[in-house]
Order: sequence, then structure tokens, then C-alpha cells
Amino acid sequence: MMWTRCKKDRYGVAIYNWKGEVKFGLPLEIGDTLQIFEECCGWYRGYCMKNRSIKGIFPAAYVRIKPHIKTDPSDNSTCEPVIPAEDPVIREVTQVLREWNAIWKNLFVARETYKFTTLRKVMRELVDWRRELLTGTLTQDQTKEMRLNITSKIDWGNR
Repeated sequence: MMWTRCKKDRYGVAIYNWKGEVKFGLPLEIGDTLQIFEECCGWYRGYCMKNRSIKGIFPAAYVRIKPHIKTDPSDNSTCEPVIPAEDPVIREVTQVLREWNAIWKNLFVARETYKFTTLRKVMRELVDWRRELLTGTLTQDQTKEMRLNITSKIDWGNR
């Protein structure tokens, strides 16, 4: 089989860990965002957004395709940059939770119980609020209030 350029599926998120134990395999961690530019027999070829210089292959079943926006619709190159079509607040919460997760682990190792517990509580609130935004069942006023709560909580945590 031949690798074919993806016409629609260009952006995805890893939903499973994968060690990349094949020739040219690209290791994946849950939550990695991926730029996809070719597919073949249940495999994708692309790169992880956190390190764009390393390209490789990975199982298509380990990736959830996400809505996206082309940055240059006239560009027909193989590595066409895309922007996630998700709400910017949801993207920000996702990124913050990834960053804070590393801090949270360090607090656990350092046995800083109070900070660890406080950060855990705030992270759980952000996860719950993110889930509510993703369901799309909130009214416009509730959504606006939720975004303000999320923004203020992220500002608080980044101090």
C-alpha cells in the first residue's frame, strides 16, 4: 500500500499512550496534539505539536480527529499548518491543566501537602468547568459566567 495525503483529517489528539516501537514510530502520550499529513492502512504519518521537528508514524486508532481551521487554504503543501476549531477558553484550560499536572506531581514528591491538595481542588474545578463548556448545554449567560470563572481561576493559579 502507498501513503496518501490526507484531504480532511489534519489535526488530532492522542487518546492512548503508544511507545512508537516500529521503524519510524512516533511515540504518543495521551493528550498530545498531532498534525497529520498522510495515511495508509490504519496508520497516520505526522508530527506532535510539542516537537514539530520529529516526524513519524502512529496508529490511526490511537488518535481522535478534531475539528480545525486551515491557516492558508491556498497552501497545498504536505505539512499544512492548522488551528484547532475548539473554543479558545477550552484550549487554554487544556493547556493549563497539562502544565499544572507537572507542578502537581512535583508538589506530591516534595510532600507539600497543603499546596498539593489546593492545586488538586482547583484542577478538579477546571476539569468540571471544561466538561460543562464542552457539553454545549449552558445558556449564553451561563457560558459567559463560566468563561469568567475559568479565566479568574487560571489567573489565580498562575500567580
